[in-house]
Amino acid sequence: MYTIGEFSRITSTTVKALHHYHEKGVLVPSYIEQSTNYRYYNSDDVEKIRIINALKLVGFSLREIVTLLDEVSDDSALIDILQLKKDVITAKINSLNQASSTIDSILTKEKEAVKMVDKSSEIQIKSVENMTVVSTKWQGKYSDTGQVMGKVYRSAGRHAAGPAMNLYYDGEYRDIANIETCLPVKKTVKSACECKVLSGATVATIVHIGPYDTLPKSYEKLFEYIHTQGKTSLLPIRELYLKGPGMIFKGNANKYITEIQVPITSDNHI
Repeated sequence: MYTIGEFSRITSTTVKALHHYHEKGVLVPSYIEQSTNYRYYNSDDVEKIRIINALKLVGFSLREIVTLLDEVSDDSALIDILQLKKDVITAKINSLNQASSTIDSILTKEKEAVKMVDKSSEIQIKSVENMTVVSTKWQGKYSDTGQVMGKVYRSAGRHAAGPAMNLYYDGEYRDIANIETCLPVKKTVKSACECKVLSGATVATIVHIGPYDTLPKSYEKLFEYIHTQGKTSLLPIRELYLKGPGMIFKGNANKYITEIQVPITSDNHI
């Protein structure tokens, strides 16, 4: 028989923890001296505490451990229980990874938005590089974008690597438009949507701050600039949604930030 101090040393378990295990019925000492209330443990208790500590390490609560020790008498029965526990842990990990991915997407959009605020209303000519995107082509109203974008974000998962965008294949405004919704990703991924390389282009670009229904004002300014520079606009036009309705809150529409990119070429290239 071992005193509680000796047993604590043997099992690397604090006396406080052993008292707690006793109170919860997880590990009752083999012998308790009534006159002194001293606790004593034997060699079987050493094996039992090893099992208890192992189960605690992989996430079992003391209540679950009590049940297990009462109901399970051999390793074969314990294997099934451990597998179920592993499945629960794996599901939690997947859920946390998804939550982390969602936070990353929000942070990326916010950081991009902050960078672009100072460039509002400033028209630039720039080269857009090739990028890997998850995308889906569809026909519908412009207001349906949010629903389609949710599908694209779910397909990209934690691989999202930039602001979502719409590509518009119509040269004019349409009630039912031809649209491709894209989301840049870190690498080629398998998804319910198409994963492809979106070709780069030389674009005239302007950053618009405000509700989507005021975008025509920025389009007017951008097309006027393209014409004065002797350029011709090409398709598809891109709208990058640097800051808009979030996945949680709609936010203030007056603070939405949209970058319009119109591919261009000089007239003598047509």
